[in-house]
Amino acid sequence: MQKSLLRLLLTVILASTMISIAAGDDVIDKLKQNQQIADFRSENIYDNEMGQAMGARFRHIPSGFVLDVLRIQSIPQAFIWVNSFPPSDQGEPHTCEHLLLGKGTRGRYVASLEDMSLGNSSAFTMQLQTCYHFHTAAGTDVFFNLLEAKLDAFLHPNFSDEEIRREVANVGYSIDPVDSTLSLEEKGTVYNEMVSSFERPWSNLGRELGSLLYGPEHPISYSSGGFPDAIRTMTPNDMWQFMENTYHLNNMGMIAAIPD
Repeated sequence: MQKSLLRLLLTVILASTMISIAAGDDVIDKLKQNQQIADFRSENIYDNEMGQAMGARFRHIPSGFVLDVLRIQSIPQAFIWVNSFPPSDQGEPHTCEHLLLGKGTRGRYVASLEDMSLGNSSAFTMQLQTCYHFHTAAGTDVFFNLLEAKLDAFLHPNFSDEEIRREVANVGYSIDPVDSTLSLEEKGTVYNEMVSSFERPWSNLGRELGSLLYGPEHPISYSSGGFPDAIRTMTPNDMWQFMENTYHLNNMGMIAAIPD
């Protein structure tokens, strides 16, 4: 299964490279809807303000992965999105944003590679999608190496259960700076962030409005970031199940902007 996913991943890289290499010629100008290139089929052609073709939308035929390639004379950059409907108030989509590109050997490799590749990235969690974007000033070849590493981390995460617990919610100890006494304290990056968020009145207002409009068990009424009381109940199995249901190619898409 992993080899199959890796082949699909490399096909994405190959097709993107083909389009970017051909961008200086008239290949994009000659593209038509429903034309097949490698394992991709073109769905739409994008024109600029002068009516000239500047990119296209492709769909990966075996998996359904959506790939928008744009010819823009800037540094190479990409925006990757994942449909991440929250199944509960435990904050699974938000937790993925924290774990995927920083935990496990693959996540730490991506973080280190980005630093060495003159790259910059960020991510954010919306109600129904989680989005990741990055760019590099080191050129197109480096961009594709970084893109491959990021996609590999998305599709084959290998962070540990303990990393999930520490990132989500756990009980640790704190030392009083005055008298050095020990006490228990609730910790976790996601938990602390969402406790701070729900201390603001508009977070609670939005949560109540979503529940009134859509019902208490609708994906739009759940907190995609996580509600503190529910975050405490998350287990590593909950996280792995969400990953299995969400982070696969037919539930993802990417916009890649590449210069000539």
